[in-house]
Amino acid sequence: MTAYLSEAWLDSPCDPAAEALAASGGTGTIGRVVSGAPDGEARFTARVADGTVAYEPGIPDEVDLTLTDTYANAVAILTGSEDANALVMRGRTKVTGSSHVLFELLAATATDRFHEVQAEVRSAVGL
Repeated sequence: MTAYLSEAWLDSPCDPAAEALAASGGTGTIGRVVSGAPDGEARFTARVADGTVAYEPGIPDEVDLTLTDTYANAVAILTGSEDANALVMRGRTKVTGSSHVLFELLAATATDRFHEVQAEVRSAVGL
């Protein structure tokens, strides 16, 4: 089983929030940085447009939004023990970039699609 946010997982990532944003018709380029992941810092970008998400390694300069978390926070969001909105509001998830994309992304975390993808990723990584 592939560990969540490991180098192997990053070969084919799936971000529940980005997938939910795509399903809701949102757009944006979102960089994710997670410290303390199984193989060190994890970095990837989700490009959301036209109802789809394209993932790429690393974070280019032209992202709309960057979210920075600890591995513990990322796992807590994935397992549902923490709410992404609450972590942002408490300052535990660091945010830079477009507030418009941030608010659309956070709204997407309350959708059925977010919870469906969240469960799929949890299952795939054994959490």
